Amino acid sequence: MQTLVKRYGAVMAEEIAAFVNEQIYALKEIVEAEGIDCEFELRRSFDVFIDEKEAEEATRFFREGVRAKARWVRNVDLVDQKYVEQVSLWSLRRLPVLAVMNLKENM
Repeated sequence: MQTLVKRYGAVMAEEIAAFVNEQIYALKEIVEAEGIDCEFELRRSFDVFIDEKEAEEATRFFREGVRAKARWVRNVDLVDQKYVEQVSLWSLRRLPVLAVMNLKENM
């Protein structure tokens, strides 16, 4: 999302993110409604930041999105470092994970 905002501006980035999110759920609906036997799976994804500067930038970007009531924030969470191991396979003992953002399934 940060790249989209930098490249196209906040308004267009919001539109792109909304479009992509809508397509994911549209595909899910079609697969289920038509009973299509395929390998489609809706999964949670994580962006893990192990670089302190990148983690701080992503955290700041997320919080700015929350304050601005950006639409893309509805499908993303910022997971505090103390909860990283509970929601992902990343171990704080192995890597200095600073922030994790994930796509929420809103079904």
